[in-house]
Amino acid sequence: MKKKLKIATTLIIFISFGWFAYTNLYPAQNLRRYSVYYAHNMERKEGTHPEMAMAIENIGVIYKPNKKNIRYRDDGSYAIYNNSTDRKQAIISCDLREKELRYDFYDVTDKDYYFNDAFNLTHAYDSSVRNDEIDIKTIDQEALYKDIYNNFGFLVEANVNRKPLINMQKEFNEKYYKRFN
Repeated sequence: MKKKLKIATTLIIFISFGWFAYTNLYPAQNLRRYSVYYAHNMERKEGTHPEMAMAIENIGVIYKPNKKNIRYRDDGSYAIYNNSTDRKQAIISCDLREKELRYDFYDVTDKDYYFNDAFNLTHAYDSSVRNDEIDIKTIDQEALYKDIYNNFGFLVEANVNRKPLINMQKEFNEKYYKRFN
């Protein structure tokens, strides 16, 4: 009888621990791993790019295609290097350790572009002319976003159709709606 009681108690403890781990750890992992899919399917303001923001921010857990001339760095600050351009490499990065989330895009023409957490352009600098600040009103932002997607859109393409086993779209929308609207 004591042996059955010990087995039942052990079983209950393991089930309780498993349930606790699942309910507390899985949702956060699910929201990060499938963030590009959720961002693609959420309502958002015109001109925002939540898919690219989520792909870069969660590069450590999303699917990263193994492509020639593409290198990933995910050591706390995330960066993707695209060496497939003829002259120089294009880099897009974000540092989650900073107080305010910011995305950086360095293009092949020695220009640095900075985006806020909603992936909207906030600053631009021209490195070829002693880091002179560029007025962002003079930048063709549609062409800039097109250039970013030409260099790094493969991440969005690889993850936008990866459906999660448990759909947590409602939870994702609650967490990120204000950010992208």
